Amino acid sequence: MLSRIEAVLSPAETPPSGFAAVMVIDVIRATTTAAFMLNQGASRLLLAADLETARKEAARRRALLAGERGGVALPGFDLGNSPRQALSFPFAGREVVMTTSNGTVAAQKAARLSGEVALAALVNAAAAARWAGSFDSVLLLAAGREGRAASDDAYAIGAIISRLVQSAPEASLGEGAILASAVFGAATDARKALLRSAAARALEPVGLLDDVELCAATDVLQNLPLLRERQGEVLLFSDAVS
Repeated sequence: MLSRIEAVLSPAETPPSGFAAVMVIDVIRATTTAAFMLNQGASRLLLAADLETARKEAARRRALLAGERGGVALPGFDLGNSPRQALSFPFAGREVVMTTSNGTVAAQKAARLSGEVALAALVNAAAAARWAGSFDSVLLLAAGREGRAASDDAYAIGAIISRLVQSAPEASLGEGAILASAVFGAATDARKALLRSAAARALEPVGLLDDVELCAATDVLQNLPLLRERQGEVLLFSDAVS
């Protein structure tokens, strides 16, 4: 039974060890996009922290290459980091190698903390909470933005925690979890909460602000990307349906 919930809201903070499971949250946009990619037919998702590794692995595996730097897809990439693009892309069972500015770096950090890692967002918040409820302790790790805390991730973490405490009301909340819960509780609308964030504002100049609509959609997916293994420099995720 879940007894301890903590959140790390800034990538500058050293995450605590000793948690049975870790959830990575990069709601705008990596963990949202990851959920849509697997839901739309990608067979497996391989996360790489840097561009060189991503390109090398995609070529070696003959996989699709996805991701961004500065919010936009790079030359030679099949996809960016857009949930809207993933929603209509013909994955047809292909593997996807993905690298992003913040989310895939956070995933690598999470994998050093626990063998039980999930990629969570608002779109699969309820599924993430059900998965986490099977452990005695869970750490929610925000990807943040450019090395700093991000209000959109804090809101999404608070939304997941609100679901966790419904099923585990006696669970102890750490300071980060309390802060994220306060951010979530102060907002009345997911879309408005995300649009206020720096991450959302950065998408407008590159024509991707519409992605926020999908990032704000809550509990619309039942799938949850779970870490299966580390393969060299990449992390292999596949779907679990909750």
